[in-house]
Amino acid sequence: MAEFDLAIIGAGLAGCSLAGRLAQLNSPFNIVVIEAGRGPGGRTASRRRRDDINWRVDHGAPGFSLSKPLPPDVETLLEPLRISGTLQRDSRPVIGVDEQGGVVPATGAAAPTGGWWHGVPCMASICEQLLPMDPGLKTQFGTRVRWLDHRDGLWWLADENRGWSISARRLVLSGSLLAHPRSLAMLAWSDVPLRSAVRAGVDPQLDEVLHHLQNSQSAVRWNLMLDLGHVNSDQQDLPRQIWLTEAARKRWQVERLVVHPQSDGRIALVVHGLDGGEAITPESQPALMKQKERELQHCLPELLRCIPALQHALTKSTSLGVMRWGASQPLDHPLPTRLQWCSSSAVGFCGDWIEGPGFGTAEAAIRSGVELAERLQDAS
Repeated sequence: MAEFDLAIIGAGLAGCSLAGRLAQLNSPFNIVVIEAGRGPGGRTASRRRRDDINWRVDHGAPGFSLSKPLPPDVETLLEPLRISGTLQRDSRPVIGVDEQGGVVPATGAAAPTGGWWHGVPCMASICEQLLPMDPGLKTQFGTRVRWLDHRDGLWWLADENRGWSISARRLVLSGSLLAHPRSLAMLAWSDVPLRSAVRAGVDPQLDEVLHHLQNSQSAVRWNLMLDLGHVNSDQQDLPRQIWLTEAARKRWQVERLVVHPQSDGRIALVVHGLDGGEAITPESQPALMKQKERELQHCLPELLRCIPALQHALTKSTSLGVMRWGASQPLDHPLPTRLQWCSSSAVGFCGDWIEGPGFGTAEAAIRSGVELAERLQDAS
């Protein structure tokens, strides 16, 4: 069985920022990053099609904002991405739509003070570049960690069937799923893995983390992806994002739409559908996904009346299905930074669910990864 100094579960912005910053600090750790998806990105992942190697669509977050000034260590992490052109300002239009389908100015979260930043050629490129390319890092994609155990000073990790397993001296969760009770319903697990790994009373600090997470909630999203083909419009005239006002969100149960031009001139459309509050289990999810797909497709002709070129393209569009973001944006109860590293159990946490500036945003995920890297380096 392979043994590592540090295992990072999750290859989203937080996990990749942690690994990238440790590399910049010349960390002595040999590291493994484990991700359930086919590649890095997390909620900034980009969908690729097996039948079309040129197709890329940002089916999660299409961009993010960054405040000014950023902490120097965060700037140091991001500067190589800016220099390479992987992280760029997004100057494409962002518009609002009201409950009547009319165009209104984008406000609030749709118009962040620092503007929008995006990944080039796609959002996943950011996480791909953050992961250091050196022999001290191993990546394991397409593997969902199910079992955790902490004994003899080591963390033991295994997948559902225990066909894959590793051990590590330190563990970091960049998402809260393995420590949150929602895993019981979402994945039909009989336990919360982190709680089973370290029983109550063994590590009071970790007990506090788990108690805190029991009360936290996240916003679920149902993202519909469409291939609109070649749209009869100058692509420069198409907005990058279409945000709905509060009244419009209530009417159509949609947060925003994202337009993603492809290299061959086709247009991809991603519809960020809101959750209706239905109970979701592994058994109910397939039917719910079909239901959400129908609901979102049904509302689009009316919702896109303000952009006739996109509305017309719907008649020849191809649905690429619905992606359910079960580990979506955290809504409340940020984890205090003092609990980000539990030294007794050698387990840490990073992600947009950690307390700090921009809680619930990509910036918070990046900051948390960088801050945890500094703490791990200082303690090594």
